[in-house]
Amino acid sequence: MVRKLLSIVMLSLAVAILTAPAAASLVPMSWGFPQMVQDHTLTAFEKDTAIATDNEAAAVSFGASASDLCGSTFGTSLPTISQTAVQSNMLSSVKFMNENQHFAFAYPFLSIGGSPIPSMGFL
Repeated sequence: MVRKLLSIVMLSLAVAILTAPAAASLVPMSWGFPQMVQDHTLTAFEKDTAIATDNEAAAVSFGASASDLCGSTFGTSLPTISQTAVQSNMLSSVKFMNENQHFAFAYPFLSIGGSPIPSMGFL
């Protein structure tokens, strides 16, 4: 009787082992297509204004002479020089700059093992 019981237990154990599903413990695996995008915008506005004024005056007069005092007609012929110069300058400058930059990088990857993020496309 013990023999029969042992045979039934062994046969049941064999049937249980053969009918159990196959299973394995695999390492983690990840895949995808990561993308890196960078946008850059620069805007510059510059306005310059400069104003310069030059005002010059010169006068040369020899003053009254003895002939002026006597009422002579030659008294008015002595030199009297007068000069005036005015100069104005205006400078205006306007500058505008607009710069746009777009950078995109993407790569496919497959990672098998313990590294969840691959190193920029190189496994």
